Amino acid sequence: MTTNVDIRGNRHRPAGSTRGGQFSEKTNSAPADQLSDPAPSTPLLPLAQRFGSVEEKLKVMQSELERSVEALGDDDQWLAYLKMMGRFHRYSFNNQLLIGVQRPDATRVAGFNTWKSLGRSVRKGERGIAILAPKVVNAKDENGAPELDANGKPVRRVVGFTATTVFDVSQTDGEELPTAHEALTEEPPAGYIDDLTAAITSHGYSVTYEPISGGAHAYTATDGSHRVVVDESLGEGDRATALAHELGHIVCGHTDQMDEYHTGHGGHRGRMEVEAESFAFVLSRANGMQTHLRGASEYVAGWQSKEPGALREVGETIAKATKSVLTGTQWRNAGEFL
Repeated sequence: MTTNVDIRGNRHRPAGSTRGGQFSEKTNSAPADQLSDPAPSTPLLPLAQRFGSVEEKLKVMQSELERSVEALGDDDQWLAYLKMMGRFHRYSFNNQLLIGVQRPDATRVAGFNTWKSLGRSVRKGERGIAILAPKVVNAKDENGAPELDANGKPVRRVVGFTATTVFDVSQTDGEELPTAHEALTEEPPAGYIDDLTAAITSHGYSVTYEPISGGAHAYTATDGSHRVVVDESLGEGDRATALAHELGHIVCGHTDQMDEYHTGHGGHRGRMEVEAESFAFVLSRANGMQTHLRGASEYVAGWQSKEPGALREVGETIAKATKSVLTGTQWRNAGEFL
């Protein structure tokens, strides 16, 4: 007899429950999205003003990144990072952290020339935000000749990184920009559920609404049927957050890793649930909807002690998945971001 294994959405389950293949929760006394943003630590930055050479800047940036990654083990810091990711989903995990540690109140950032092209100018005397930029060169073959792709164009390769500078919109003057969401709603904006459904189906999954027993709000079947099943009794708010959570499982690659979806030796169920929940939190906020994020510190603390580098891997997974979905799919409610 074949057993179907499901990744079930983690939605409003009482603390300590593990039913339906979900990890046990330990919640904070208040919803995590109401936790106060942490006061920034005394930064080693801004680098652009304190260090002369690119090598010195890169060395200090790496040190700051290591410290920032370690700090993500705290619930408040994780929440602050996810809010930063929502504003800067086009940037890499490293650059999101660097922007946050130098200017935690930043809302939109761009380079000097980009601001100029948008009709805005950086005010004289403003200090920039140092981020990493890839060094890209034309690739050459073993004979030193330029490598060309199938279309006859030069192949470009990243050979390292250098430091560059961006500025927040608050450091500029000029033409008005389209505004992002001024307030988040508890209910999904018009069209958000349809957009979530379209994003899921674009990955080869169908969405159906059926009765679900056991308290789970949704699950992604991994029996080969490629179905996302949502409890038909859910209201629109829970329906949207359940769909966003299951989309997170899909785009983070969890449906291809079901042999690791457990809490025993070698299992990564906690990591997968935190990634899916964090993805849903960022995606929904980008579309103007407030969701409640459960505490993640119990799990990330374990990763720090048992899996060196796991925090960075989790952050990079969420950052890549969020960027891919927000830039590769049409979202009628997504705020305007640079």
